[in-house]
Order: sequence, then structure tokens, then C-alpha cells
Amino acid sequence: MTPSRYASAAASSPVLTGADIELDGLTGAPLPLVCRWPDGHPPRGVVVFCHGLSASGRDYAGLSEHWAAHGYLVIHPTFPDWIGAVAAAEPGLGLDPEGDLSGWASDQTVRARMFEILHAPWYGLERIRIVGEVMDRLDRILAATCGPLRTPMACAIAGHSFGAYTSQLLAGAVIDVAGKGPQDFRDDRFAAAILLSAQGRDQQGLREGSWDGIGGPMLNVTGTLDGGAKGQDWRWKVEPYEFAPPGEKYLALLDDADHYLGGIARPGQSPQPDHRDAVEQVTLAFLDAYLGKDAAAKAWLATLSDRIGGCKGVFRRK
Repeated sequence: MTPSRYASAAASSPVLTGADIELDGLTGAPLPLVCRWPDGHPPRGVVVFCHGLSASGRDYAGLSEHWAAHGYLVIHPTFPDWIGAVAAAEPGLGLDPEGDLSGWASDQTVRARMFEILHAPWYGLERIRIVGEVMDRLDRILAATCGPLRTPMACAIAGHSFGAYTSQLLAGAVIDVAGKGPQDFRDDRFAAAILLSAQGRDQQGLREGSWDGIGGPMLNVTGTLDGGAKGQDWRWKVEPYEFAPPGEKYLALLDDADHYLGGIARPGQSPQPDHRDAVEQVTLAFLDAYLGKDAAAKAWLATLSDRIGGCKGVFRRK
């Protein structure tokens, strides 16, 4: 059975954007926050989105706008692994921090350095710390965006690639840190997690048993052409779903989708409209189900089997 297109109970609204939101006391983030929220009514929930390696909070605009249009305040921090920050911090790489850095991956020296950054524990842990500081200042972010709210809102953590690593740690995945042993960075302020092209075992401290403690709702999205930094294939990318305990866990494995999932970070980056549309539909339904507490959204997720619109795939839940 092919489900109908997901229709959120929240009608699409105009989106407001704050691209330069500065917060006193927020340290280590090389760019101001980028935030998007619906115009004219209070948000239904909050999503903190963590970008991938080399990207920044200025990316992922289309996906962010889709969520915001249907009722969510979406907060984008930028982390020190943004290529602009790396270029500024390491002039020996020969990159112009103010120039066009989109082609950095074609420079083998820069590519090797970014691979080192991906696997250096400090960068992953700094992401966790910055997200914590963002959440500590959520009241100030609300005041600077949609305005103070009378009742608390549920929050989700979401991310792509390196950002999915950040997200699964904050959802409760345990990693081994050199010299410290097993470390748990769970942040109970997040009620749900979205992992877009996540990591599996034997990288960045993840290993057998890492996902045993993820008790909350989680959506794991990847594609059959996706892969890891060390050559792993899509089977490695679905391990967070496979090894997390049952209970509100979802997997979307999109046929022929690569690491960029249709171009969610930048429109010109491996664009595939059907893949991008599938990501937008399944992630919004997940947010509506677990932040918006919408039974119809949860029911729609339960109908998924082998496609979303024009995108074939494998969809599972447990």
C-alpha cells in the first residue's frame, strides 16, 4: 500500500528567519545562530539542528523552512568544524576564510585535515557542549525569535552526518572516550531525535552496546548509496536503528539516495527531488507525532512500507 502524501495538521505558514542571533555567554560557536519559526502563531515545538562536517548553520535552509512553516522553531548553531572556521584557525591550509570554500574536498591536504577533525574527539565533544549552552539559553532564543511562551514546548535534536553523531549522543548513545572510558551525554531536554546519515559501530567511540540506552523516539534516515568516512556502506548507516531498543524507533532507507539525501544541505549538492521530498515528509511526520503529539502523524508513519511519493525504499518501525 502506498500512503498518501503526508499532510501536517498544522497548515503551512509564512516563515520568519533570524540569521544573526547573538547570545551572551554562548562560547565557541564561530557564527551567530540561525533560527526559523512560523509567522503569526506560537510554535508547536523546538528543533535544534546540527550541521555536517564543513557545513554551517547557514545551510539546510530548505529542510529548516519546511519544518518552520509547519509550526516549529528551528535553531541552527555553527560548530568549529565549519570549513570557514577551520580555514581561519589553520592558515597553513592555504584557504581564504572569506572566499568560496565549497570546493575544499578537491584539495587532498584539506580533505585529510577534515578527516582528522571528524575523528578527533575534541570536535565531537565541543559540539555537545555548544548544544548544551544553546539549550541553557532557550528562553533568550525564544525572546529573540517567536517571543516568550506561556507553556513549555517539547524539543527534538536533529542532525545530518557529523550532526547525526551529535544527535545520537544527545539522545543517549554511549561512546568510549580515550582516557575516560564510557561516556553518556544524554540530554533529557530532548524528547526525540532525528538522525540523517548517522554512524554505526567502530568509529568515533561508538561500539556494541552504544545504543542500549536510547529509550526515546528516534528516526534513522539513510540511503542505499550512502556510506561512511572509512568506506562503510548503508548497512553500517542503519546500525543506530538496528541496535537501539524497541519502542518508537523508525528507519527510512531510501533507494539510490546518497549521503546528501537529495540535497538537504545545499540545493545544488547531489540534487534528487524525490529523495529530498521523502526526507521532508518523513521528518515532519515524525516531529508532528512526537513533538506535536499528533495521532494522525503517528498513524501515517505506521502506513509506510516501500515508498514515499516517488521515492522507493524500506521503512521499518519497532
